[in-house]
Amino acid sequence: MLKLEKSIRTIPEESGNLGAMIRSVRKSKGGDGVFCVVRSDATQGMMEIVPLLYARLEAKSRDIAVLGLAGSKKNALELVRQMVDEMAKRGEFAGAKPLGADEPYTEKELYEATK
Repeated sequence: MLKLEKSIRTIPEESGNLGAMIRSVRKSKGGDGVFCVVRSDATQGMMEIVPLLYARLEAKSRDIAVLGLAGSKKNALELVRQMVDEMAKRGEFAGAKPLGADEPYTEKELYEATK
């Protein structure tokens, strides 16, 4: 089952479309062009971007928590960037840097962050 988080998110540019995207999630049809930011089953605390149609198929066999919605994959990537940056500022990632930082992660930093 698809479960919308209480604090469902989108980027500011799409805030006017959030209601329509939420209705698309609740309907059993439609939703072309809507991307969901979902909690990953593979790794705790990680997120995935999946098309709404794929999320519906997966939701037939397991519960899926939808954290955010976007009208394009590009906007979904921006939403994830914003969410990760906010989490890093709150200290939720050990050793995390805000995305877009000038210096890329080193292999050691990536290893330490995934311990």
